[in-house]
Amino acid sequence: MTEIQKTLFTLLTEVDAICKKYGITYFLHENTALEAVQHNHMGEERMIAEVLMSVPDMLKFMSCFKKEKPPHRSLESWRNEAGYGDFGCRYVNEDTLFLDLPNYHHYRKYGFAVRINVLRDFPASRVRSKLVTAKEIGFEMTFAEGARAESKKYELCERLVRPKLKTPESSLEFTRKMFEEFCTVYNNPGAERCFSKCFRTARHHFQKSWFEEPVMTTLEGHSFPVPAKEYFVSLYGKGYMNHRLPGRKMTEYIIADTEIPYKDYLKEIAEAGLPLKRYIADRERYIRKQREGQSKVDIIKHYWDLLFRTGDRFELYEQYAPIKKELLAMQREGRYDELSAALAPYREKLMKNYRLGLGLCFDPDILGCMLDVIRREGNAALADEIREMIPQEHLEPIVIKGYDDD
Repeated sequence: MTEIQKTLFTLLTEVDAICKKYGITYFLHENTALEAVQHNHMGEERMIAEVLMSVPDMLKFMSCFKKEKPPHRSLESWRNEAGYGDFGCRYVNEDTLFLDLPNYHHYRKYGFAVRINVLRDFPASRVRSKLVTAKEIGFEMTFAEGARAESKKYELCERLVRPKLKTPESSLEFTRKMFEEFCTVYNNPGAERCFSKCFRTARHHFQKSWFEEPVMTTLEGHSFPVPAKEYFVSLYGKGYMNHRLPGRKMTEYIIADTEIPYKDYLKEIAEAGLPLKRYIADRERYIRKQREGQSKVDIIKHYWDLLFRTGDRFELYEQYAPIKKELLAMQREGRYDELSAALAPYREKLMKNYRLGLGLCFDPDILGCMLDVIRREGNAALADEIREMIPQEHLEPIVIKGYDDD
């Protein structure tokens, strides 16, 4: 495992230990759950682990966390962080640093974490359901000015929330009350259906029966509970065992370290005279400029690749034109081992250009021989892809001209 995987796995086992000790039911959730059932390992591009709990179990977990007081761990929610984005909480390792620049406003404790999502019951009251939904939408809209401009139809939702967020004190008082309200509305023991939702995402609807009996599976050698298979079918389809998991690669937009406490990092920024929002804005502006410059470099590189492909075409034409009849005879007579060996130099340059997104053809007939060899090796899809990449003009005969254009 990578250091990030080890950190997330440790946090998962800590959550599991608290739940087992106090009889709290929970489930691995979404991509974390799918990784467990697919291949029992955490993906290398995993940046956060996720679990799912009902409202009563989440409240019990919060209470037990206070009793346990795990060292260098914190629990972030609307109860203690008015700037937290979700109805739920995060179990955070405070000795680590994870600052995801595009999404930093979702949370306020910038360490690696297990996100505890809420398995919400469908409310008994339709009116109260609509009211808390409007509040949630309004609250989410306060995080991004751009979203406000694009979402005029949600103006009423925003009016329900924004006046309550004028000061840090009033904001925390409001989110605490909203948390308690959501806990009441989304705890309905008589409901047959439930759903989960994260910050500014669509709802995922489920049957409560899928969560009656946890199914045990293994992740990195440790046993964890997951929901019934219908849960995975509803999220990823019947072919969920072959579903490709999304991930987050380490880029310049992610500041991460498994050994640096995020508070120390924030302190260094503050001592440099940069408030966090300004620091993030400056960094994003710098990254954008870098990427704008990189796009120009990429264009220049592409033209160089085209130029080198022209050289490859001419070199291969000189090499193979004299033996074209022999190559076609090998293909016609089925001597594919000999044909493959003879075309080895062509294959090398063909694949070099393929990796650059370019097709390489100097003679349509010899290209046909090469693609025939590739198909007979069991790579028909690759052969078709290479053929699609060939420009139409490269299927015309090469004409060699002298200095006098003859």
